Amino acid sequence: MEYIFFNDSSLAKGVNIPKSQVGFKKMCQICGAAETLFDEKGFYETSIADICSLAGTAVGTFYIYFSDKTSIYTYLVRNYYVVIKNHLNKYISGCKTRYEMEREGLKAFIRFGHSHPQCYKIIWGCSYINPALFEDYYIRFAKSYSSALKKFGNELADINYSTMAWFLMGVANFIGLKIILDHKRLTEKDLNSLVDDVMRLFKDGLFR
Repeated sequence: MEYIFFNDSSLAKGVNIPKSQVGFKKMCQICGAAETLFDEKGFYETSIADICSLAGTAVGTFYIYFSDKTSIYTYLVRNYYVVIKNHLNKYISGCKTRYEMEREGLKAFIRFGHSHPQCYKIIWGCSYINPALFEDYYIRFAKSYSSALKKFGNELADINYSTMAWFLMGVANFIGLKIILDHKRLTEKDLNSLVDDVMRLFKDGLFR
């Protein structure tokens, strides 16, 4: 997983982002270990000592970068937001229409979730570990998505853009989850077939 420097300290409360590349590399080691253990054992069953042991570092080093276990969890969720948005933008940047953007964006999101299945468990775990963070994560995504859709209003149905954004996010989340729960290798052929089905529903509707 890629980890991000946050310029806005409000996005990483309790996190001390190091200035040097050496320090940031050490912080990334700790984040990678935490991500693995939160996925495998869950937040409450993972200790800071466990994280440091897997990262191969001293417990004292952890506290150079993070104030507590919640702060590293918060950082991971904030990091997902930035990394996923950057990942999607890379794939939709060359698209000319909103339809193309939705198709390529959905494919990109499914690929990301398939490669990083732990993101589902960690992000959704926020709903009970830090409900405010969970709400903020999805509200931020929805607002950004809604603003993007509004720019292509002439291509879209006359439906509230916020409703549309939440709907599309829901489809992407659960279609991505389907791929993970299928426990199969994701081929490009299967991915295109699945996304074509979804796009046909978007374009033609569900009911006869």
